[in-house]
Amino acid sequence: MSAMRRVAGILWPSFLVACGMEVLVFALVDPIHSYCGADALHMSRQGIYTVSFFVFWLMAAASSACTTLLALPSDKEPAR
Repeated sequence: MSAMRRVAGILWPSFLVACGMEVLVFALVDPIHSYCGADALHMSRQGIYTVSFFVFWLMAAASSACTTLLALPSDKEPAR
């Protein structure tokens, strides 16, 4: 598998997971009414949504990258 396909295989599914997490979390939580440190940064509701999306995306991408790393063939594994 080429490096570009591997990167796309990590980022695209993690993007979709981040979209779903954003919808699930913020359907239940209003970021302005909960303390998340945004008051100290003077962030708007949209800013909190944006930062949260990228945090969700980073977490999902890390998970996908670990899965991809574990799925790579071992050097000791015989070739098929």
